[in-house]
Amino acid sequence: MSNPTRVGIIGLSAKGSWSVAAHLPYLLQSSKYTVTAICNSSVASSQAAIKAHKLASTTKAYGSPEDLAQDKDVDLVLCAVNVAQHRQTLLPSLRAGKDVYCEWPLGRNLQEALELNQLAKEKGVRTLVGLQSQKSPVVAKLREVISRGKIGNVLSCTFVGPAGYVGPEEPVQTEYFIKKDVGGNLVTIFFGHSIETVFATLGQLKSFSSILDIRVPTVDLVDKSPSDPERKVVRTVERETHDQVMLQGHFESGALLSYHLHGGKAIAPGEGLHWRILGDRGELSVTASGTMLQIGYPDVKIRLFDNRTGGIEEVQVLRDEWDDLPMPAQNVARLYEAFADGRKEDHPDWDAAVRRHRLIEEMYERERQGKQDQKAASLDS
Repeated sequence: MSNPTRVGIIGLSAKGSWSVAAHLPYLLQSSKYTVTAICNSSVASSQAAIKAHKLASTTKAYGSPEDLAQDKDVDLVLCAVNVAQHRQTLLPSLRAGKDVYCEWPLGRNLQEALELNQLAKEKGVRTLVGLQSQKSPVVAKLREVISRGKIGNVLSCTFVGPAGYVGPEEPVQTEYFIKKDVGGNLVTIFFGHSIETVFATLGQLKSFSSILDIRVPTVDLVDKSPSDPERKVVRTVERETHDQVMLQGHFESGALLSYHLHGGKAIAPGEGLHWRILGDRGELSVTASGTMLQIGYPDVKIRLFDNRTGGIEEVQVLRDEWDDLPMPAQNVARLYEAFADGRKEDHPDWDAAVRRHRLIEEMYERERQGKQDQKAASLDS
């Protein structure tokens, strides 16, 4: 058995954080990886995280990406900080020739993503991006049902639901979602992840039209959860990023896509996502409390309708060994497994990240040029 891959984590809080919820549960039990270093904004912060999560006493604490990059005992760097810091955080490790797992989005924009990917290629390092919906058992089951001809030829797909954030009220700590320069917002994060779920199931687009819009121009930043009756408004700010995304087009297969993601919460448990895949012999329906299937929901339900019999069947998603992990860690674990096994075709690398960034940039460019939607000629008659 080969030695485990030695991981250095950039962005591991002593308290709650995405890396704590989604990465540590797998890394701490895996025989294929071992955490050897933590890098936060200061050595003291890294030491506090090592202590809080009971990491090995040999785990090194760093206060800068440059210092971590020089550590010969780190093979793979995990970048789990705010997207605005991805570029400056990753450049030292890439220059040092280390493999990198970066959370999505790869960069604040297409330009940063291209720069990072080009450097990774020049250095010959392996890359992984956190578009983990590709490893979702829900996606795998949908693909299986479709490939077995259960709904016949796919005719169209409709995907509608809320982001779960970016509503009229938001906790003050998530203010960065509405700041344009940060690069982490409804389009890049929530659209990026959810549309990846669609593409992983049905393939890529060959043509599209899109609309990006701001329909709630101001946001009340509150001191508690927006659902907390005792919350208080800290301040009201102008929204700089979109809270509505619509996308229509044709898949390479010829099937049609209709996609709509909006800011805010689901109307009720199990009533967030409404995803329909229509075929000429039947239809698949996917419902859940939200649209972020890369994380998952305990109430995800898949139903199969048969045109010929009129019957409706609930489709069961198969479990595997990673279902015992906390839900945010399950698909992340499957990504790590594919990466460790060297199955390049089985995980999204930075080429995949750049492709997704290109789609988003094209949508932004169409908005800038006023080519999102045209005035109806019938209105002039």
